[in-house]
Amino acid sequence: MAFDLRRIKNPGIGRYMKCLVEAVLVQAPENEYLLILPPGGEDLIQGCGPEVTTISPEIKYYSVREQIELPAILRRNKVDLLHSPHFMLPLVRPCPMVATIHDVIYLACKDDLPSRAGRFYYRGMMGATVRTATRIITDSEFSKRDIVSRLRADPASIEVIYPGVDSRLRRVSDRVRIENTLSAYGITDDYVLYAGIHKLRKNHAGLLRAFQRFLATGGAGQVVLAGPMNDGEAVLRRLAADLGIAGKVIFTGFVKDADLAVLYSAAKVYACPSLYEGFGFTIVEAMACGTPVVSSAATSLREVGGDAALYADSEQPEEFARALSRAFYDPALRRDLVEKGYRNAARFTWSRTATHTLRVYQDAVQDHCAKTARA
Repeated sequence: MAFDLRRIKNPGIGRYMKCLVEAVLVQAPENEYLLILPPGGEDLIQGCGPEVTTISPEIKYYSVREQIELPAILRRNKVDLLHSPHFMLPLVRPCPMVATIHDVIYLACKDDLPSRAGRFYYRGMMGATVRTATRIITDSEFSKRDIVSRLRADPASIEVIYPGVDSRLRRVSDRVRIENTLSAYGITDDYVLYAGIHKLRKNHAGLLRAFQRFLATGGAGQVVLAGPMNDGEAVLRRLAADLGIAGKVIFTGFVKDADLAVLYSAAKVYACPSLYEGFGFTIVEAMACGTPVVSSAATSLREVGGDAALYADSEQPEEFARALSRAFYDPALRRDLVEKGYRNAARFTWSRTATHTLRVYQDAVQDHCAKTARA
């Protein structure tokens, strides 16, 4: 079987690809695998044995060329199943194909993809995938409902398989390591953490407004925005200045995984004010690191967070600020959230994800064989 891993260098989707494939290789080493990687990505998958072949073709994602060359690669290597852990599949399909559609954010949140032509292409290609893929995997029941609603997909073809939490993101208790990391990022006080790229739906602005109210009502500390903000950083800095909290806001820029585990572990509270998430990796990662979570209840977040988060409306600064204050200063609540958080995070393991995904592969091959026999 083959994996299309050409986007493995991208944040988010790349982590999903790496962790899933490595877990599948461990659980089913008897299979033969073809890993289609980007140039320079040949060493990104660990644990490759003699049953694994890697290739790195110069095929640009979202290109006409991929529609010609990917089917040729599949035929040449006699691939009996392709899994694209992103939604793109070749229109010509010489074997059964499984696609992971993590969400339909570009349809739900137009600001994520301002180009009308881009949205048209995205809808067309994703629509083709839901119509012709042998099986579709998605990350949450919320995303399944959204895919069915927005793309008129057959719900029977969609399997919800929760992703796992990267094993590198676990609680760090080494005080020297924590102090060195915090010092490197200029963090000097107790802090609220929010990790992720800047998008309007991520609602960084809502967190800053809530944090201003948190400070105004007696709270103390810093808010740390971890991740690449790009042009959004200037916008958020201006907002922080207008709110009078510029000196309390830390922008880390890109954070490597080793540092991210420290930032999660040392945070007083992890805040997720996002308005749209197909899964919500960061709240589970924070829970795995033993940090109390305050979250919006929007889209998939309550499904993923379960009873282990404190939920509040992130579009209401006063309400979200009160939740931050409770999670910051109430010892009993903090202990309860941490204990529940560990239990909730244990639901999401890559081993379990791989087990369920391998079952989908088997079903896809059997469906294809049955259809071929009837034809």
